[in-house]
Amino acid sequence: MAKGSLWIGLVLAMSLVFTGCAGKEKTDEEKLKEAIQKSLETSLAEGAATAEEPPSVESKLGEIQNFVTSDIWNEGFVNISWYANSGTGSTGETLDIDFVIERLGKAMEKKAEYDTYVQGLDAKYDDVKQVWTKLSGEIDTLYAKLKENPPKAEDPSYEFDTGPFKQYSEAFSSDVEALDSK
Repeated sequence: MAKGSLWIGLVLAMSLVFTGCAGKEKTDEEKLKEAIQKSLETSLAEGAATAEEPPSVESKLGEIQNFVTSDIWNEGFVNISWYANSGTGSTGETLDIDFVIERLGKAMEKKAEYDTYVQGLDAKYDDVKQVWTKLSGEIDTLYAKLKENPPKAEDPSYEFDTGPFKQYSEAFSSDVEALDSK
């Protein structure tokens, strides 16, 4: 959009120059310079306004949903579950469990920001907030268990129940997707 405005402004400015009187070259050059400058200023202002717009609530919740799926589940909990049962990650590769837990710790810092964001939403999003509260609490519970008692490879006695996490995660995803369809 901004580039289109710039080109339209340049074309209009050039038209003014080419249709002007031959005796007024200095004035036409000044007009061209002013038209180009105004066009650039307009384009930059439109681009700056677009760049500063905050994401919609729906897109931010979609970002949070992707974070839970990718950073918490795919990179964390599913690999931890597999490691305790089989001694490998979820796709059969060897796994540095300490590194997985360390990375999960970094994700937990980001989750804290998302907690604040979701709790700050207005009443329109109460259903999503309620599910997020359950999901966030379950993430905290599982992470605390990992910090307190990290799993050992192929330890059938290690209990790491991700059932409630999956239940809340699926509900959160469904609620977020339902917002997009309204």
